[in-house]
Amino acid sequence: MHLVHPALVHFAVAFLVAGGLLEAWGILARRAEAERLGAAIVVAGVIVLVPTVASGIVALNSVDLPPAARAMASDHECAAWLILGTFLALMLWKGWNRGRLPEGQRKPFALALIAAVALVVYGALLGGRLVYGYGVGTVLT
Repeated sequence: MHLVHPALVHFAVAFLVAGGLLEAWGILARRAEAERLGAAIVVAGVIVLVPTVASGIVALNSVDLPPAARAMASDHECAAWLILGTFLALMLWKGWNRGRLPEGQRKPFALALIAAVALVVYGALLGGRLVYGYGVGTVLT
């Protein structure tokens, strides 16, 4: 069961990073097509993020963690919840405005989106260190 998480997580990371950066760029550069495409990719990323976080919880409880990796695994889980909450809040923000942000909210939204992408990168780095640094979820543990 712990293999479901790595099968999903790469899609979530790719969609959220690529979509988030594209949407932010579209907002800041006033490129409506890029903004719309980026937003659609972000929605796809959030859709796959939900089962990714759920499978990560299952995976965390089904693998043996080396003692040195426990704190990092906890940080990785906290990052996952923060990422999910942040992207859901961003979707609610945009949804509250019916998908069209008022002019005064466009730049803050784009900057918040870039910050959310940075959270995804941080969470992904933690996950990568767990797997490649500590062998979590591999035959090395």
